[in-house]
Amino acid sequence: MTERTRFAPSPTGHLHIGGARTALFSWLFARSKGGKFLLRFEDTDIERSNEVYKDSIIKSLEWLNLNPDEEPVHQSRNIDRHKSLALSLFEKGAAYYCDCSVEELEQLRATQMKNKQKPMYDGRSREKKLEYEGKNVLRYKMPDTSTSFKDLILGDITVENKELDDFIILRADGTPTYNFCAAVDDLDMKITTVIRGDDHLTNTIKQLNIIKSLDGTIPSYAHLPMVLSESGKRLSKRDGALDIMDYKSEGYLSQALLNYIVRLGWAKDEIEKFTMKELIDFFDLSDVNSSPSKFSLQLLDWYNNEYIKKSDSSTLLNLLIEIGSNIDEKVKNIHSIIDVLKVGAKSLREMNENIEMFLTTPNIDNSNSLTSEDNKKIIKDFLNSFDFSKEDNLDSISQRLNGYVSANDLKFPQLGKPLRYALTGRTNAPGIGELIYLLGNEESKKRIEDYLE
Repeated sequence: MTERTRFAPSPTGHLHIGGARTALFSWLFARSKGGKFLLRFEDTDIERSNEVYKDSIIKSLEWLNLNPDEEPVHQSRNIDRHKSLALSLFEKGAAYYCDCSVEELEQLRATQMKNKQKPMYDGRSREKKLEYEGKNVLRYKMPDTSTSFKDLILGDITVENKELDDFIILRADGTPTYNFCAAVDDLDMKITTVIRGDDHLTNTIKQLNIIKSLDGTIPSYAHLPMVLSESGKRLSKRDGALDIMDYKSEGYLSQALLNYIVRLGWAKDEIEKFTMKELIDFFDLSDVNSSPSKFSLQLLDWYNNEYIKKSDSSTLLNLLIEIGSNIDEKVKNIHSIIDVLKVGAKSLREMNENIEMFLTTPNIDNSNSLTSEDNKKIIKDFLNSFDFSKEDNLDSISQRLNGYVSANDLKFPQLGKPLRYALTGRTNAPGIGELIYLLGNEESKKRIEDYLE
């Protein structure tokens, strides 16, 4: 049997880290088994679903290179199929109509909470044998036994069905509900393994029973523990729960983000970085940790820097332009500038901001301690002594700088700190030799003269 997995987001928002991890694990599992990865939009919530979010999710998956193997399925387009199967469950006695009013159910809930009971529907319409009268809902009759299955990550799971109520599968207006639609679609799409967050465990019990009642083949299930913030709380935007495309615009490389995401709960030996081929070869759901993982922006930045450092300047230039940079190959020494800056860059956005120091005249703040009279004297002596007419390479400039420091009985920071500020207007910048080499002799000399004015 061909392995078939699916990623089934609700298009009520953008794709975030948790969803991207679910998509990645589903994609990897299918690829590792020579199977297919599918995409389904669970868009039956008409009021909240939006085409903008569908487009955003597709673009995010494309950027991450997690493309589905078949055209996306739209759950809302299968409503007639869902309704037909829901009614078939009524015909075979696996579902029943309920005529409870909203007020009656609210009173039931209030009484249960007052008595410190779990608020849930009590099955009061189970034996009424009602027909549809234009306002009745159709409820699935949960079996009176327990439900057991072997989770591919969490192990053996057993739930007493009495812990769950007889949930609605057709609303009073005849529209089907999420759990029923999801079960039918998994059946129709021939899904063999469902991989999703462990917050769906209750949904799995419901959907598994629906598939049984429809005499379908039950897929395997794997529930991923949640991704938490570093403080152990649910991820928020402040902690890193951004739209995936926001990571792109902030200058993260897709390979770095993927490599980081896959490490949120999965590991292979002591390996830190993987090619996609290696991920496919190594990935196994049995290696996924059954405990929640924690998001770390610091670790993501480390991964991003690792991938940026290994990228050539032409690739990085194109990526910089893609995120909105206005630089191009006509900028003097741009490839050399990129090669210098990429070594310490946490993101393309940071690189782009640092490129500005080579393109614009620095704004010198004379209240800064680096512009004190003592510092200016050191820089003035340097300007009068250093030969800016020589056509040096980086090594020779560095050698001459070291020679100057030794000859004048200085420690390098005594020259380096104010000189770096004179050349860039910043305290954090590349090495002095690299700055002079990349700026060029003429521009370097002019900036130093401006600093001394």
